[in-house]
Amino acid sequence: MTEKLLHLGVQALGCAYLTVLGCLPGAVAEVRAREARVAVPVASVFASPTDQAERVTQGLLWERVLVLGHKGPWSRVLLPDQYRTPEGYPGWMLSRHLVLDTPARLDQVLMVGVARAVVRLQPRPDAPVLSVAWLSSRLPWDRSEGEWFRVALPDRKEPGWVHESEVLIRCLPPNGRDLLETAWRLEHTPYLWGGMTPLGIDCSGLVHTVFKVHGRLLPRDADQQFQVGVPVEEADLRPGDLVFFGSDPDHVNHVGLYLEEGFFLDASGRKGVDQSRLDDPKARETFLGGRRIFGAEEKELPGGAGTGGGVDR
Repeated sequence: MTEKLLHLGVQALGCAYLTVLGCLPGAVAEVRAREARVAVPVASVFASPTDQAERVTQGLLWERVLVLGHKGPWSRVLLPDQYRTPEGYPGWMLSRHLVLDTPARLDQVLMVGVARAVVRLQPRPDAPVLSVAWLSSRLPWDRSEGEWFRVALPDRKEPGWVHESEVLIRCLPPNGRDLLETAWRLEHTPYLWGGMTPLGIDCSGLVHTVFKVHGRLLPRDADQQFQVGVPVEEADLRPGDLVFFGSDPDHVNHVGLYLEEGFFLDASGRKGVDQSRLDDPKARETFLGGRRIFGAEEKELPGGAGTGGGVDR
């Protein structure tokens, strides 16, 4: 299985492309599906059509979703921007959280660059709130007025307004220190298995989200994130490198963002998003090594997708 580097055309952020790093086993299979968009600020995706099932990931406002079928109030979906299979991340989402038809133009979008952006009815700070949008959400827009952008919402005919301080017109710099500045915006976020927002996030969701803000789409889960970039020895770790943990390379169950001097930022069930130490006994026992993403994309990427084995995200 050969890893490939893909480019998604995105006129969204003033950057030529978002770079997609994933473990793609040959050609993507044809999927018969209807395209939809997430209509709420965040929508959970479950392993089976019940909210008692495992939450496997979440979709954000306006995120593209492929609908494969229905069962009661549930839709069987794929999330193309969250790699788990070549077609996307599979699961089940409540149908009421999706909109199938929208008139909004989707070729000009902003990305939310703060933990929580507020969409208001008029372009002023005291206007009524229409919605919120979480870090890395993409919002279609058509014009600006002063310090405000007019954006579309998938479940409303009338537009909303978001302040320029909360969104990005172009990708943030693809370097480790700027990446960490983005990641620190999620400090103290509670841990949530499958979570992708400041309401709750898991370790690989943290990594996926902050790299997306900096123009890189990584796989969604830690075991497959371990397969991208280039290996880095502990002594050579730089700020923004990924650090991985597990029983062995085929059973990766945790990931964090290296800071410096032996510290890394991660999301864990014990403390949410906070810094940890590589010399912590549990971390030392399970440390598998580092991976560098920025500056490594044009190199031959090693290996194939990991086998998983209880991904602690």
